[in-house]
Amino acid sequence: MKQKDMESLATRAILTCLAEVPFLRPTRQSNLNKSPYEPDLLFKVSGKDKKQYTLIVMVKSTGQPRLVRDAIAVLAMSKNKCPNSYPVVVAPYISEQSADMCRQADVGYIDLRGNCYLAFDSVFIERTGIPNEAEKRELKYIYSPRAERVLRVLLNDVSKSWKTVDLAQAAGVSLGHVSNIRKRLEQGEFLNAESTGIRVSRPKDLLEAWSKNYKMRSDTIYRFWSPQTLPELEETLLSYTGKKKLQCALTAFSAGALYAPMVIMPRLFAYCTEDMDQLAAALRLKKVDSGESIQLIRPHDDGVFIGARKLQGKMLVSPVQAYLDLVALGGRGEEAAKSIMGQVLKW
Repeated sequence: MKQKDMESLATRAILTCLAEVPFLRPTRQSNLNKSPYEPDLLFKVSGKDKKQYTLIVMVKSTGQPRLVRDAIAVLAMSKNKCPNSYPVVVAPYISEQSADMCRQADVGYIDLRGNCYLAFDSVFIERTGIPNEAEKRELKYIYSPRAERVLRVLLNDVSKSWKTVDLAQAAGVSLGHVSNIRKRLEQGEFLNAESTGIRVSRPKDLLEAWSKNYKMRSDTIYRFWSPQTLPELEETLLSYTGKKKLQCALTAFSAGALYAPMVIMPRLFAYCTEDMDQLAAALRLKKVDSGESIQLIRPHDDGVFIGARKLQGKMLVSPVQAYLDLVALGGRGEEAAKSIMGQVLKW
């Protein structure tokens, strides 16, 4: 979208937000000295005691932290030159981190759906929780299967710096996909660019943000019952898939019980790419609708196996993948995920 169109939408959003306080009577002012280092929009408003305020506004194409931080820096300089002014950032959406950043800097924000925070003089306007399609589109790309492959590689070794070519090869995606996800992660201030490549700067924040948006989406879950004990069933499954050289790895509670021994395993969880009917027949498993002793999961993307490793002779998904699957299960799964974060990832 062109900047002029963005400013038109921003003006509408600002006026709609300010309309909740009748005495403000906002009027847009011309900004004759407009430059990249000056606010995009100016509005004069009257306080309750008829004191005049100037809203100095930066309009950004995205509400990701890096761009919002830049906007806050420009607004800080403008505020020093403009008495009785209040800085405001407007974007199609404002991320949670960006919103916190604005509040800490005493800067207001408004998104194009009407979520807002303005606090100056006797004015306090706050509206949250309005769904934002722009944010959904952004998140949909960041957490798409191909992008998630890149995230897994980056988070599985946060000490390593990656060149674009090497990262694309390790994740099994194109250079274009790596460039696109890198741009979005940089906007979210999740990456550091170094002479040796890129590296995750805030791994815990990135994984937690991912886990909030992670679903087993199109994964197909098969539920089975077996008369064997869980240790026996685990041994049977891994022994069979190992001999047949089938792709299989324990996940969720089954992986968590090995990564963080305090995790209790209520049933067996494993990713497998084998024909489940054949596997069930070979292991003498009975398909059930509830009360299962094992969940075999056919993943929507083989990226779940990135970083898989053996521990105590058993194939497990990476700690990152186990964390995601545990959080997705909710309840005790979230508690188990915290154990992996604290005992294994240690971020």
